[in-house]
Amino acid sequence: MKIDNIILKNFKCFSSASVQLHPRMNVLVGVNGTGKSSMLEAIRVAIGALFLEVDKYKGKIAAPAIIADNVRLENLEPLYPVVIEAKGSVNTFNANHEESLEYEDITWIRSLDKHGRTTTKNRAKKMSEASERMQRAIRENRGTIPLVAYYTTERYKKERKEYGVEAEGSRLRGYFNSLDSITNIKFFQDLFFTETLDATQKQRPSEMLAAVVSAVKVCVKCKDVYYDFKKAEIIMVGEDDVRMPMHLLSDGVRSVLSLVMELAFRSYLLNPHKGADAPRETDGVVLIDEIDLHLHPEWQLHILDDLQQAFPKMQFIVTTHAPLVVSAVNDCCIYSVADGQAYDFPSQYGQNADHILQMMGVRKMKEEYQQVLNEYLLLIEAGQGQTNKAIQCRHKLEEWLGKEHAELKRADMMMSFFS
Repeated sequence: MKIDNIILKNFKCFSSASVQLHPRMNVLVGVNGTGKSSMLEAIRVAIGALFLEVDKYKGKIAAPAIIADNVRLENLEPLYPVVIEAKGSVNTFNANHEESLEYEDITWIRSLDKHGRTTTKNRAKKMSEASERMQRAIRENRGTIPLVAYYTTERYKKERKEYGVEAEGSRLRGYFNSLDSITNIKFFQDLFFTETLDATQKQRPSEMLAAVVSAVKVCVKCKDVYYDFKKAEIIMVGEDDVRMPMHLLSDGVRSVLSLVMELAFRSYLLNPHKGADAPRETDGVVLIDEIDLHLHPEWQLHILDDLQQAFPKMQFIVTTHAPLVVSAVNDCCIYSVADGQAYDFPSQYGQNADHILQMMGVRKMKEEYQQVLNEYLLLIEAGQGQTNKAIQCRHKLEEWLGKEHAELKRADMMMSFFS
């Protein structure tokens, strides 16, 4: 599954907007409040149409709808209709397990036409038909099923309590809560345990765990990840052979590890016939808000390349405030979201952070401000980000630059890494 184009009308801050998407990597940039997250929410509704005819698991699988909060306001009055039109390709779900994937190009529309109505699906007939064929393929245990997933800035802060994590079950488990704003990494941590236990009892390697570990090694740069029965926790073995329980990892490492584990687990659950190659052989669409969340600048430079290497058939659509993320991607589409539109943003591959910040509309600061910022960042790198001196620097910078300034967000991410 791929999205080629998305067209919005009266959706939140977008009166009328259109975005042509890259088949593999798309990056949305812009200051806070311009609509980056709103664009992801709209695409979430579009790709969620894949669930229209899928067996509904109460509280776990549902096609997202356009809600009242999504309606654009003018002079506090809601504007209708709210329209999300998508063009793209979906799998044809042919009969054999190992066939090369075949796709059909379709257009579908989800709309909310009036106050008090529900989101329509009568103009999403082609997607409904694809959803029905996919459900039939799942029941007959055939075909390669695409992954769709959505990650907000609140990912891994809130948890669902999930059950039914047995080693075997419906392929639809790969879709449980995949488009919800509340994540369920606990579900996959428990699955890591039950799968390890199952493999131990049967005395045979687990293809599911092999799929997960191979993806994690690409993105987290570690030697191994395994479940330790005595500690009752997932353990990561670093390149220096140091074993670290998951709860002791930094926010940045734990965030990437959780994201990659979840995508790999979902890939395998949807397509177990692909074995350990499931993450590399599963296609689909993944939406990630603020991909740079909690990441040290060094990680920002390679996170998108790592994800593409671990999941080469996925289409990623991400937002970021980090210039280093933008400077590290080459074959992609970058859009600057502003004034209710998504504007083409020229490739910044290899450019330095100052240049990109200026391109993103961040003005060069006064020399006095820069000196205090440099002092503040050095204190953070030295592990002194919570000292009185650092706090004084922070107060000055917030007064001069504002709390939402890109450099202060970068400082917050560094704080999570060096604390």
